[in-house]
Amino acid sequence: MGESNEANNQEVIGKRSSFSEKCVAESDIEARGDSSSSEDETLIDMVEVENDDPALSKKIHLINNAIDEIGFTWWHVKLFCIAGFGYSADSQMSMIQSSVHKYVDLQMKGGGYPVATQIGYAAMISGVLIFGFGADLIGRKLCFNTSLLMTAIFGFFTGGTSSYAMYVIFYFLSLLGAMGNLGTDVSVFLEYLPSKYQYLNTSMALWWGIGQTIVSLLSWAFIPNYSCKDEDNCMSAVNRGWRYSWYVNSAIVLVGALLRLFVLKLQETPKFLVSNGRDEEAYNVLMSYARKYNRKCTLTLEDLQKCGEIRQDYYSTKKDGYSLKKLLTTTKINMKLLFKSKKVTKSTILLLLSWTLIGISYSTFYNFLYIYISEHGSSSELNSTYITYRNGTIENAVGIFGPILAGRMIRIRHVGRKGTMIFGAIASMAVLFGYTTCRTAAADAGFGSATYFFINIYYSCLYAYTPEVFPTKCRTTGVALCMICVRVAGAFSPVIYWFGSESGSSVPIWVCGALIGALAIVSAIMPFEPSKQRCV
Repeated sequence: MGESNEANNQEVIGKRSSFSEKCVAESDIEARGDSSSSEDETLIDMVEVENDDPALSKKIHLINNAIDEIGFTWWHVKLFCIAGFGYSADSQMSMIQSSVHKYVDLQMKGGGYPVATQIGYAAMISGVLIFGFGADLIGRKLCFNTSLLMTAIFGFFTGGTSSYAMYVIFYFLSLLGAMGNLGTDVSVFLEYLPSKYQYLNTSMALWWGIGQTIVSLLSWAFIPNYSCKDEDNCMSAVNRGWRYSWYVNSAIVLVGALLRLFVLKLQETPKFLVSNGRDEEAYNVLMSYARKYNRKCTLTLEDLQKCGEIRQDYYSTKKDGYSLKKLLTTTKINMKLLFKSKKVTKSTILLLLSWTLIGISYSTFYNFLYIYISEHGSSSELNSTYITYRNGTIENAVGIFGPILAGRMIRIRHVGRKGTMIFGAIASMAVLFGYTTCRTAAADAGFGSATYFFINIYYSCLYAYTPEVFPTKCRTTGVALCMICVRVAGAFSPVIYWFGSESGSSVPIWVCGALIGALAIVSAIMPFEPSKQRCV
């Protein structure tokens, strides 16, 4: 019996030794920049975005090895669905306003400038500021678990309001939570994902299309049947459709929030923990998943501790706690990390530019398109509320498959993330230019479906690429900064919508197509291609 135990101990020691030797060998490859070896390039970390702290780089490398060793489990399937549902909730809560604002205005405001839509962009910016910057200080777990709950609760309140002022306030608060959620979903999933399955981070954007389809279906069901026709006869009793849309969408989001709390039971991500000097907690999280799913994990706490101490003075909360002062200090430090070298600076600037361009072009297209079609269409069907919501449902449902194709494309050799984004941008530009010829309901459904399909190829890849090329320590800060750019740019769309409704010009569509086409050039010159590397 003693000999058997000794043999087992020697086997474990051998496994741990080989684990450490493998880490050293891979680190040597990274130091030489040798990626000429071939099929196993996925084992090389993107150390260039983490090289300001050698100790942390080594710890992240060990965490990556451990996650790869544990492999893909049933828990990752649940995380894909429940974190992905955050994408759905974001698109649902931001899209409701575009489907109900006409009837809210008729009942409470009587038309005029779309104030609530403009306030919505302020909520989006505030949400990513608070939750995005905060998640690099207080952790991913708390933001991940609370944001959807906040979204659902205030969504119910929005549907129950009786004045336009209260509608705007509760809409702001609901969207605040939804946008805060978006920045953490992609980071949480990425930081738990084995390198072999990183492509799923791109495919997870299919949930965006699911959320949009849910909103379109509910709008199609409620708005035509339970809405007033004009301002003179638009009391609440005959205009309940917009309320039903808010109630049902909020109930769906609430179910997702409860699943996060009671089914997924997310633990803090190990990469966040080691980035904050909490090695033992990171180790325990990994071991708990390994034991739960009966997977091998030869990482030891000693392996992590041997890497040395990280620059903990930057990230420790012992001095200031979770205070506003600490948040501002951490954000300032993280912002510097986003511009710490020429290559990282170039990457950050190009990402910010990409999000700005897609923000103004996509939002303008989305808000302006139906004005243009209704004024230039030869078919009276295009003015039908029923046809409008029917076509919207078809188009958003087709858009679900764009991220699925994107997830497949990024795995093709010599295509990768950048090639997929280039394809999605050029194809979207071509379809948008063709949209100017749309005159019938059938053409609208066809062009709309193609637009959502191809734009979601680009969009899903950009969503996944963005956190992949940001350092772990400032990942959600970087994502939040990009979200701010897209929302600030998108805030101009109601202005274009307002003036576009007066002129009936097709110029905004041509401009949107050109801006989306320009994204292909921006994608081509991005310095990182993480398709064949492990994200840090």
